[in-house]
Amino acid sequence: MAKDQDNDLKQLKQQYKITFSSKEGEKVLADLTSAYYHRSSFIKNDPHETSYREGQRSVLIRIINLLKEDKNV
Repeated sequence: MAKDQDNDLKQLKQQYKITFSSKEGEKVLADLTSAYYHRSSFIKNDPHETSYREGQRSVLIRIINLLKEDKNV
């Protein structure tokens, strides 16, 4: 079972790399990074907006993490 999950993760990471390694994909990733990563997710006195922004940021962090080189997976 773990071997299947490792293979699935390897395949998924490869798909992310294909998607974001093109010229267009790099531009999209740069836009997402600018819009959701480099801004503060905290909004004073508004926990709902803070949660919403943190959710946006967490999606981008997942993309970035899947694009990282990982020799174990």
